[in-house]
Amino acid sequence: MKINYFVVLLSLAMATSICGQETAVSLTGGSGITGEAIQSHLMLDSSVEVQGWSMGVCHDSDNLELTAAQDGPTTATVNGGGAPDFNEMNIYPEGLTIGVVISFVGSASLDPGTGYGLLDIDYLLTGVATAGGLPIDAEVAFCGTLGSPPVDVVIVSGGASLTPDQTNANIQILPPPDFCLDLVCQGGVSDSILSWSECTPFDYVLIHRDGDLIAMLDPGVTEYVDVDLAPGSYTYSLLGVVFPDPVSNPEVVSAICNTSIIPVTAEGVSPTVGHYLGGIDVQVTGSGFLAAPDTEVTIDGVALMDLVVVDDNTVTGLLPPSINGVGLVDVRVSNSLGEAILPGAFTYGFIRGVVNGDSQLDIGDAMYLAYYLFSGGAPPACLEAGEVNGDGLIDLADPIYIVTYLFRSGPMPLAPFPEAGLDSDQANGFGCNP
Repeated sequence: MKINYFVVLLSLAMATSICGQETAVSLTGGSGITGEAIQSHLMLDSSVEVQGWSMGVCHDSDNLELTAAQDGPTTATVNGGGAPDFNEMNIYPEGLTIGVVISFVGSASLDPGTGYGLLDIDYLLTGVATAGGLPIDAEVAFCGTLGSPPVDVVIVSGGASLTPDQTNANIQILPPPDFCLDLVCQGGVSDSILSWSECTPFDYVLIHRDGDLIAMLDPGVTEYVDVDLAPGSYTYSLLGVVFPDPVSNPEVVSAICNTSIIPVTAEGVSPTVGHYLGGIDVQVTGSGFLAAPDTEVTIDGVALMDLVVVDDNTVTGLLPPSINGVGLVDVRVSNSLGEAILPGAFTYGFIRGVVNGDSQLDIGDAMYLAYYLFSGGAPPACLEAGEVNGDGLIDLADPIYIVTYLFRSGPMPLAPFPEAGLDSDQANGFGCNP
């Protein structure tokens, strides 16, 4: 029996044609990539009792292929739990038509309600969207152009034909995934840090170091830390693998980067002695100074002033004033990746005769000692520096000794002089205040 015969049957039952505000039909859409299948559902909402229906559903045949159609859950059980008395479907290249009479004798009908599933239609997505472009919108729509004569979109209620409100749908064909990999690698003092971004998530990621596989990572992981490496240079290869569909070959995207493991070391400091007031230029040599951006050099726990990381092996700065007087102190180089220490590598010293708060000997130092001795002046910050003539006392002879040296070619002060240093006599304790 053909659909046009069904139209004749319905025509016999039609009393009047009324508006379709009481009924509405709709199609559902979906999205996928080329080659995938999408099912569209034909749904009915009705505020009246329904005795049957007929309609055509057309599709974009340039981008969709109708592969199958079957009764929806409502249609399959609408006649007392079974199939309708009349249920005819015809499939065309552009779509399909259906005609349903629930019961010729009126023993069953569809009560008013919403969300009735009348038909499930399977489409194969055949259109091909351009990679990196916009998706294709392939329309699935109610139509009255299929069949001979054409089948109208009609809901039958009370023997009358109702033209329902109609909501069409789009099935989107998405562009193929854009597989890309942006890899950034950073070396350090013992670890290499690999991080990357993905245009489309990979099914898994393989990481090779110098040709050897070292890791296989699950989807969603975008960072890997290769730890406890020996100093040297390393080449990393990262492979992102994704299976676009179950039957095709995997897509593989690769990226390569290099890192260097340069531990933070401290090899030397120049000069090795400075006045306890600081202020002189200091240079520290070693390695790994550029491995992290927060490299710092401290002398006796105080950071070098005006620090400049010249290159990976050299740092310069101004010597800070001592916070613990004179003596041997540690030099420490550190950053967020590690540290190195030169124990006792630098000496904060004094200059004998220099007592007035600078680092050179002049008449002001003689006057400072005289004020201290006879006018209640403050003592020298480094008391040992005021003991100029080596007799073990600070008295009038010391400022006279300075003036004689400066203006009458007298003997120079005892060591440490003229450069900063420590008292060479261990019995005096080497310090400022023995």
